Amino acid sequence: MTPALESLASGFPYLIFYLLTITIIYIMGLVIYVKLTPHNELELIQNGNMAAAIHFSALIIGLALPLAACLINKFSLFDVAVWGSFSLFLQLFLFRLTDAIFKGMPDRIVKNQTAPALVLAAFKVSGSIILAFAIAG
Repeated sequence: MTPALESLASGFPYLIFYLLTITIIYIMGLVIYVKLTPHNELELIQNGNMAAAIHFSALIIGLALPLAACLINKFSLFDVAVWGSFSLFLQLFLFRLTDAIFKGMPDRIVKNQTAPALVLAAFKVSGSIILAFAIAG
């Protein structure tokens, strides 16, 4: 067997475990945020609310960035689980802080006001980028 195939064969199980760990943390983050949101964002999206779609898209991207950064300097599966969980809770805290600063946003999202939702989304994604780089160090 060639060295490339040997490397793939030995590394593939680790890849699967890392991906499963990060995916579980990611899905937990999505579920927690959806539960914390005062309006039913998924229902709004299904009804064509563009503001909710923009806001939820920022959430999807924003949660992924710090988790991806946890994979850059991984030492072990446990390390990824700890840092991933910590980054999730820190990210959710930062998202809620952003929501508190931009008062009245849930009502504006329900009313399908896309301009404020886009600015809120930009703040959340930019905060996620900064957090991801801080984690990646």
